[in-house]
Amino acid sequence: MKLITHGTVSRLIMNSITDDYPFGFVDPESVALFELASKVAKSDVQVMITGPSGVGKEVLARVVHESSLRSNFPFVALNCAAIPENLVEDTLFGHEKGAFTGANQINKGFFEEAEGGTLFLDEIGEMPKNLQSKLLRVLQEKQIYRVGATKAIDVDVRIISATNINIKSAIKNKEFREDLYFRLGGFILNIKKLRDRPEDIEPLARIFIQKHTNGQHPKICRNAINILKGHTWPGNVRELENVILRAIIMSESEEILERDITFDELSDHEEDISLPTSLESETIKKEIFSFANVKKLPELKSNSELNEILNALKMHSTRDNAARELGISPRTLRQKLNDFRKAGLPVPSPYART
Repeated sequence: MKLITHGTVSRLIMNSITDDYPFGFVDPESVALFELASKVAKSDVQVMITGPSGVGKEVLARVVHESSLRSNFPFVALNCAAIPENLVEDTLFGHEKGAFTGANQINKGFFEEAEGGTLFLDEIGEMPKNLQSKLLRVLQEKQIYRVGATKAIDVDVRIISATNINIKSAIKNKEFREDLYFRLGGFILNIKKLRDRPEDIEPLARIFIQKHTNGQHPKICRNAINILKGHTWPGNVRELENVILRAIIMSESEEILERDITFDELSDHEEDISLPTSLESETIKKEIFSFANVKKLPELKSNSELNEILNALKMHSTRDNAARELGISPRTLRQKLNDFRKAGLPVPSPYART
């Protein structure tokens, strides 16, 4: 069994080709989480990692993989929210030659690519419901069927999943299968927001400086560090890396100074989409309740649900945050907002986006 050291984790951060990076192991809670992940890795239990966007869920998954007996086999990652719904099954399970128009050869899916190793399913809460049942069957039977195949293929893969939504609320809302949750969530690891572990900010900043300068620009002044520690980091570790990258570009000396630290004007948002103001939300609310055709909206069952949705949108700066507050996925929230628009309600364009 390999012991994952802090140096190994730093290497994982610097070599990762993904957008997610982990915490520095200085904050006591981060250290405890690191130690727990190493213990969990010793078994073959399925792991679910929870936490907001940008905190480093994928690299924590890599830490579990690197600490396990499967470390000499592939680590394959798939963002379930980034793949069109009609391609998810093909991506996961592959297809046979002639399975559909254009299928001119056999194609292996991610399960086969990860054979013997780890398959990381990010944004598992966004997986289409019909694929959830197929994934459950794979976990139960340890076999897959390529698209167009009649013969099963045995697979030996550890699943690590991750989500930034309240998965239990998604189960309650019939958006996620409860039986699949119990299969995937053998052990839950939760990563906190960066602002809740401020001692991690400085070591992470130094790691990112090394990453983006090949070790040639290792210095950052104390005032600059203090500015970083005073920021709220709504974009978490991903935002921190962007700030450091900008500082490296702006720096005119061998040291990153206070003046080099700048924050995006939209740094209080996790998306480049600003939601309507509270005044606009109040206007929407008044107009919604004046419509007689509210009952035509298929997903909105009562005025109380309308109130809940609008209040969440009014209180939070992004749709992702509002969706988490409501216990639904961002995709479901977008659908509900589109239902408003289709029913003739005056939904401002940021709300109506798909």
